[in-house]
Amino acid sequence: MEREEEQTRKRYKCSNGEQNALSVDRLNDLPDPLICHILSFLPTKSSVRTSVLGQRWRHLWTYVPNLDFSRANEDFIDKVMSLHRIPDIITFRLKELMAECNGNQIERWLSFAIERNVQNLELYYPPKNVLPQCLFTCQTLVDLRIYMCGTIIVGGTVFLPRLKKLSLIHVRFDADESLPHLLSGCPVLEDLVVESLCLVYFNISSPTLKSLCFKSDGYRFNNIDDRLAINTPALRYLKIDDCLSNHIETGPLTSLLEADIKLHNHKKKQNNLVYSRSALEFIDSLRNTKCLTLNLAFNAKIVNSVFSSSAISFHNLNKLELFADFCVLSKFLENADNLEILIYWEISNGSTRRRMEPPEQVPTCVSSRLRAVKLIHISGEENELEMIGYLMRNGKVLERMEIAYRRFLDFRKTDHMHREISQFERGSEACEVAFSTW
Repeated sequence: MEREEEQTRKRYKCSNGEQNALSVDRLNDLPDPLICHILSFLPTKSSVRTSVLGQRWRHLWTYVPNLDFSRANEDFIDKVMSLHRIPDIITFRLKELMAECNGNQIERWLSFAIERNVQNLELYYPPKNVLPQCLFTCQTLVDLRIYMCGTIIVGGTVFLPRLKKLSLIHVRFDADESLPHLLSGCPVLEDLVVESLCLVYFNISSPTLKSLCFKSDGYRFNNIDDRLAINTPALRYLKIDDCLSNHIETGPLTSLLEADIKLHNHKKKQNNLVYSRSALEFIDSLRNTKCLTLNLAFNAKIVNSVFSSSAISFHNLNKLELFADFCVLSKFLENADNLEILIYWEISNGSTRRRMEPPEQVPTCVSSRLRAVKLIHISGEENELEMIGYLMRNGKVLERMEIAYRRFLDFRKTDHMHREISQFERGSEACEVAFSTW
């Protein structure tokens, strides 16, 4: 028995060896450019290790167009740069370096990449370094991503004529003017991502920007001067997750097609009429969107203080995902005539659950456009059942109503809810009702 097991192990070992040899042989059949392309998807450390595979492989890694220095040390980076032979670099990455590097080292490495016409640059290194000036005058950069490192200062020339994508994640800004100064030197920028731990005044202005993602996620007390200004007339996609701004202002967003907005509420803003009106004016600026996700879960109290009397209209809106209470939902149904898909997360306002007050006249979208509805966090309360009944009864073209109730809801309550909803009058014969847990 032991002899059979030993023979099996030997056969397995031999088989694995043959497979590995076969794999290398198959790679050897490929042309050098294709092998270099395959190696470009590996971290540079792994790419260099292939030099032991044979004479042909010894120098192949030196022609790989991507240099990914993730968790590398200074000596390794310098050695690779001294041996690298290709004149053009597509992607250059410095990430989680093994030792703290000074500004001169960083500038030397970046200069190496810039001199070789780098197109994509990703930096992630200790935060005390000031970003070198050569970075902001690179003629070939298309995509620049800076993570948790460096300081962007106001002075100095900025000219990035080919830059289309820019990500600034937890980067420090020397002054309020730093970001506008940087953006002014990016004449073809299309995609911008900014995440900040401390907001005072962010002024984002670009005539070419098509996509903007902004997030402020600090936990400090709000400064009354914290504000966000957006002037991007060509913008088509906007994502904002904001917990610091006391004021948001925008220029015309006539090109906007999709928005994903999350506005947080801090205790300092409670019942703040000025902030409420600012938030409402910002929501109104989204009126041209076709697809909108709006999360007011942390803002229900102050936004509701002015929402009920507003006249916001969303005539282009086709799909809505809303986190709010019934008051806001009702307002959207009244003013989004072309709404076809609704995803609604019920948010109670304080300790009480408000009833949905149906409009005097059935909204146009409910009677003639609404095809699919998904209601989430439903617990079978009377006010919820009234809303479901209203939508099913008046939805003349409704095709699907999905009720997603809370996962730990009592079985008797879910059973009662199933039976009651299944018996509701349906304005559309094609309407199917589905239940799920959330």
